[in-house]
Amino acid sequence: MKMKNPIKTLRILKGFWTLSQNPNRLDQVFEIADSGENEEVLQEVATWVARDPDGARSLREMPRIGSLSIKELLKNPEGSLGREFALHMERNGLDPAAIPVPEIGEHRLRYVKAHLRETHDVWHVVTGMGTDVAGEIGLQAFYLAQLPSRLSAMLVAMGFLHVASVNPSARDAMMSEVLRGWTLGKRAKLLFGFDWRAHWARPLTEVRAMLGVDTDTRTVTLPEKQIYAYAA
Repeated sequence: MKMKNPIKTLRILKGFWTLSQNPNRLDQVFEIADSGENEEVLQEVATWVARDPDGARSLREMPRIGSLSIKELLKNPEGSLGREFALHMERNGLDPAAIPVPEIGEHRLRYVKAHLRETHDVWHVVTGMGTDVAGEIGLQAFYLAQLPSRLSAMLVAMGFLHVASVNPSARDAMMSEVLRGWTLGKRAKLLFGFDWRAHWARPLTEVRAMLGVDTDTRTVTLPEKQIYAYAA
């Protein structure tokens, strides 16, 4: 990430340190993201996504979650993706409308940012990653396994800084979730661009199977397949 603006760089560093001391500061995550994400960074993600046929189609069609009603989602069948997502939001006191999702128009790169923002908690549900500090960092490792996400790399690093400077007793939980998230991410199909809205009524177990997400995985052995290094 080229830091051409020194003020933005200072904001990112300040937010990074603040977040490492208190990982529950969600506002700092958004501030880091907004300060560090530019067209170059978003283009990296889009280029990577376009290498996958389903990812390329998502960049053309730009499926969105759109406005959500927890009350309506709870009407989906027991064990369905939509119902489990609604229960996840209720348990964690989250309001979809409170997530700052940018307007995109027909702009492909803005879609990348908006889509990642609005689907974050769906990824939590599908991967089975918790919303505690270790679970959040584990999900960032999942992102990093699937996408060239500089923000995710920063947040994983922040998690380790938190362990080093504030809470060394969290190292086992943190490492376990980071390794699990990375492994799940490498084994799964690309989650970016999946049309979640079309599958709210489908059993969560079926959605996971469609995407190759095995939440029972406890090993960190990587799959027997070529893992390509990203080149801009």
